[in-house]
Amino acid sequence: MSTANREDRSACLMVASIFTPIQGGSATVYANLCRYAPPGRMVALATRRHYQDGAEIPGWAAHDARCEFPIYRLDLLRPEMAPPPANKLVSAWRFLTIDIPLRWRIVSTVYQLIRRHRIGVICIGELASTAWLGAFFRRFLGTRMVLYVHGEEITQRVDAGSFGRRRGEHLRAADAVVAVSRFTRQALIEQMGVRPERICLIENGVDTRRFSPGPDDAGLRARLGLVGKRLVVAVGRLVPRKGFDKTIAGWAEVHRAHPDAHLLIIGDGPQRAELQAMADASPAGAAITLAGALDDADLLAAYRSASLFVMPNRTMPDGDTEGFGLVFLEANACGRAVVGGRAGGAVEAVRDGESGLLVNGEDVAEITGAITRILGDDALRSRLEAGALRHAQANSWETRVRIFQDLCSKLQQTGEHNV
Repeated sequence: MSTANREDRSACLMVASIFTPIQGGSATVYANLCRYAPPGRMVALATRRHYQDGAEIPGWAAHDARCEFPIYRLDLLRPEMAPPPANKLVSAWRFLTIDIPLRWRIVSTVYQLIRRHRIGVICIGELASTAWLGAFFRRFLGTRMVLYVHGEEITQRVDAGSFGRRRGEHLRAADAVVAVSRFTRQALIEQMGVRPERICLIENGVDTRRFSPGPDDAGLRARLGLVGKRLVVAVGRLVPRKGFDKTIAGWAEVHRAHPDAHLLIIGDGPQRAELQAMADASPAGAAITLAGALDDADLLAAYRSASLFVMPNRTMPDGDTEGFGLVFLEANACGRAVVGGRAGGAVEAVRDGESGLLVNGEDVAEITGAITRILGDDALRSRLEAGALRHAQANSWETRVRIFQDLCSKLQQTGEHNV
């Protein structure tokens, strides 16, 4: 495709199964790349249903109606999760009857969007499931392909017969790969063989228009039965790498030191039943609440009502780790100090001793010690809260989006990206 034709295609299509109103770091990142971009430069393709269980995403239609950028949705962008096939015949049958019809619908939709919105770049939000789409249109229409990588999708080890063996091929074939942290960038180079000049570092930012200091929310406290409690808030998908199990394991010790302290865990995920069982068995179980996923207003209210934020992330034996940890910046933007794990990209999201404290996410005593120390030292907490707010304000989305838009412009003009 000629340079002139590339310049006629000025927009970027963001393709992501995990997109707001789903809560989570990657969903927020993709939405903010669209929300903060100049008008006409970003278009989103997302889903109406969760690929994990096929359930409809609550509130997606109302969410899309409020957005100032175009969002298109299909039911799914990847097949719904299912048990591993019993044999190659079942695998082939699924591919013919499920994968191919789904891919045809996706290709047809994306082709129409490319024509309608003058798409020149396709940014893929899920490496494992959707990289094929960017590669398809790169080959047949000359659109440029950007893969957005958070970390866990490349650090986590997977079976040799799965997508894992093709991750490097997709990454090396992309026109550019966005890494959300220096940790992720290094993993791309060392583990996937991606050339450094093809990697664009765009650390996660925080939406300071939405997350900001504010008053304690009496309504939220009343609804959750937390009136008069000092809230230690944890937010994230309920999976082992987040460290919520270690937090619960040590909560009785925190509660002995601070009887008014209450642990509020916000989010959902596969570990929820296990975490609830741990809370129920804890001597301080009455001081632990698993609230599930909250809407945007209640999430903001929880940050503002907290005395401290905690997510002592750790790297799992299979390599699963936190690529950055956007929730740390969200809490910081609300003026809250944080306790995070000394693992993965969280060491870049948390300024140890300035915006919060970093701990060994495997060490229950170290986690509880940091929480107890901050709750018991008003001067330390005030100093960390001031540093937290400065840190968040220096990392707003405006600067991140400018970097991403510059990347897209260079790709459309030349087809090459050099950091």
